[in-house]
Amino acid sequence: MDFVSLNESFSPLQELPSSPLSLHVHEILNTEDADTKIAMNIVDKPIFFSLLLVTTNAKENYWNAHLFYMDQVEKNNKQYRYHTFSITESLHLHSCLSELFKG
Repeated sequence: MDFVSLNESFSPLQELPSSPLSLHVHEILNTEDADTKIAMNIVDKPIFFSLLLVTTNAKENYWNAHLFYMDQVEKNNKQYRYHTFSITESLHLHSCLSELFKG
């Protein structure tokens, strides 16, 4: 996954049709600090659509993942599911669990 800065032109974003989902992605990016880097993976199949947006900021020491998903029914109704989680916290949790179950 290649990361680009928020200031760089990011063609996958420009290819998204105007929709509530694309507006949501832009809202997330508008809240990010100028030092943030992003990566995105889009899968658009007849039976589902998914968009994974990863934001990272070395200065503020965080990694976040934003997952947007639509099955066929949701696509037809212009609805989507959204999940967000901190990769940084997930890595810390993994480390803690590894220590707990070490043995």
